[in-house]
This record gives sequence, structure tokens and C-alpha cells, in this order.
Amino acid sequence: MKFLFAIAFLSFALLSQAGEKRQWTSSDGKNSFEGELIEFTAAEVKIKRATDFQIFKMGLDRLSTADQTFVRGLLRERARDTGLKEGPYAQKITGEFVPTKSKQGLNYQVFGNPKLDGKERYPLVIWLHGSGQSGDDNKSQMGGATKVFTSEANQAERPCFMIAPQCPDANIGWKDGVAMNLVALIADMCDYLPIDESRIYLTGSSMGGSGSWYLAAKFPKIFAAVVPLCGGGDPKNAEVLKGIPIWCFHGDKDDMVPVERSRTMFAAIKAVGGEKMKYSELAGEGHGITGVVYPKADLHEWIFAQRLVKE
Repeated sequence: MKFLFAIAFLSFALLSQAGEKRQWTSSDGKNSFEGELIEFTAAEVKIKRATDFQIFKMGLDRLSTADQTFVRGLLRERARDTGLKEGPYAQKITGEFVPTKSKQGLNYQVFGNPKLDGKERYPLVIWLHGSGQSGDDNKSQMGGATKVFTSEANQAERPCFMIAPQCPDANIGWKDGVAMNLVALIADMCDYLPIDESRIYLTGSSMGGSGSWYLAAKFPKIFAAVVPLCGGGDPKNAEVLKGIPIWCFHGDKDDMVPVERSRTMFAAIKAVGGEKMKYSELAGEGHGITGVVYPKADLHEWIFAQRLVKE
């Protein structure tokens, strides 16, 4: 599945061009003129022609594919600008976590501040829980990173949206259909909320740590930073992962997921020239390290400084 986050890099350029003159072309390619876009909806546009200031009203389908893409980009940004007040997520953004279900049936809870400026764009943080919190109650996953990232102090300094999905079956984990449903949810949220698509951050612990490794390798163009805790990935993915900022944590006394899993990933990424990965091995710590890792101030500073780089 190709994730269309390239649209993010066009967002502000599209908005700045909305009232400027541009060349418009008919769907059959036979007619072309310079004009200013005055009004637009999903069905039609009004364009003022530059040569005589005459205003044309026409169906969007009468324009070229490139022109239609341009207008749809503007429509998307308009929906994102107003997403905190209207649209499919408006009632779910309350300043507290709200349990809900995605279009694909994935249970999750979402956090956002309804008082944010909709014209600005804010990071999205995704928290992946461990195997023991899998199920369908849409509550068990609310631990780990959720309280720390959404605390009043952190939101004042680093406002962001956050989602905590619940894996329905630990035997599947954060892969296959569950992973695809999560990616579809992220994409949908980005269509209707003022999310900065260059600042989507992924973190998880245990099964969620392994899921973070998996999703980062499967969708390397989505996440600006990944923080796997006490999980493990596939060293064969080192080449794909080497360009992603990753900060991995593992306790050296972990008796559930061997610390070698993280050591191996760090070594594999370094071996292929990866310079963006950090690894912190916590002396004397076991498997439950979320309470030690997530309050770290330098971790938050590092995460929110990362941005997806346009190639």
C-alpha cells in the first residue's frame, strides 16, 4: 500500500496559490487560459479569466486531471483547516482521550485539543501497546505513553494529537490486516484534521516495540521518528530503516524479550551506514520500562525535533 503523504509537502504551496493566477486546461486538452480561482467545491469551480476578467463557472470534471488534482488539494486543506469544528473527527477532539472505532473496524482512542488553531499543523503521536492489552474493550491499551504525551505540561510546550489503537489479537500483533487498518486510520485523520504529515511519530513497547520496527520498515515514508521499547525487528530491514530517526530502548535485565533483539537491530543498521539510530540500554532494568523511558525530557525534545525529509 502506497501511503500518499507526498500531498503534505504540497499543502501550503497549494493554499498560497489558491487566489493566484495559473494556467487552466480543459479535460480534452483543447482549451487553455490563464485565470484566478475565485470559488471552488467538490463539484464545480469559478475562475476569473486574466485577459478580460470574465468569470466562468464550470464543473470540476471539465478541467484537466492536473487542474482537478490542484483543486482537490485545496479542498483537502480546507477540510483540515476546519476539522476541529466540523467533519468526522470534530466531536472526538475534546481535550481528553475519546474511545472510537475506525472505518475499518479498528478500536482506538484519540486525543486532541479543540482549542488549537486549525490553520496550524500539529504532530501526531501513535502509541502501540503490548500483547497483554490486546482485545476489544478499547480501554486496556491506555497506558504506556498515553498520559505522558498528553499531560498539560507537555501539551503546553509541544501540542500534538495522539492515538492509542488496540490490537484485536495478540496472535496477529501489529502487522498484516491490523497494520493496514492502522495506516488507513492515520491517512483518514490526516485528511480531516490539522496534522503535520511531516511530523508523525510512532512508539510502542514489547509487542508494540516490535510493531514499531515492523511498521517503520513497511511504511518508511510515513514516520518522522520511531521509538521502539523492548521489542525486536528484522535485521534484514536494516537498509530500509537506516534513513529513519530511531531511538531504541531496552533493559539489560529483560527476561521477556531478550536485549539481544535490540542490540542486533542497532548493529545491523550501523553496519549498512545508518547514522540516525540511537540506542539506550538501561542498566538493571527489566521488561517494564515505559515508566522510565517516556518521562525523559530529552526524549521528547528529540522526537518533536524530527521531521520527515522530502526527497
